[in-house]
Amino acid sequence: MSNPVLALTVVTAVGSAAVGGLFYAFSTFVMRGLDRTEPAEAAVAMRGINAEAQANAPFLVLFLGTGVLALVLGVIAIINRDGYLLAGAVLALLPTVITMAFNVPLNNRLEAGLDWASYLGPWTAWNHVRTVTGLLGGALLVIAGTQR
Repeated sequence: MSNPVLALTVVTAVGSAAVGGLFYAFSTFVMRGLDRTEPAEAAVAMRGINAEAQANAPFLVLFLGTGVLALVLGVIAIINRDGYLLAGAVLALLPTVITMAFNVPLNNRLEAGLDWASYLGPWTAWNHVRTVTGLLGGALLVIAGTQR
């Protein structure tokens, strides 16, 4: 593994772990805290969180940047036939894919009037998946970086 690839692997590993940690916080206490309020209040608060996430540059750089870097690493892993690097890159990319495929559509439905009870379970379940894939992706990228 060349030094630029190692540097890219380290940055992506840190980004993936940070994304996983952010989603871990949502899974373990943010969503539970929102659910302790009245359903209408929880929905309003979540709409505010979603609006902030869409406009928050530091979050977007971390979240989308990690996804782009993971995609680049995935291509490098395929070219180099590096299994750990490929597995880590795929897992690091999954939070972005899951967000776009599942969480954002649920957010849009909440914005359009989906009730909190119908939103909370599926959104949180997909968030658990984003948490695990982000953290595992970071771990596998660390392993890939140490293999060289």
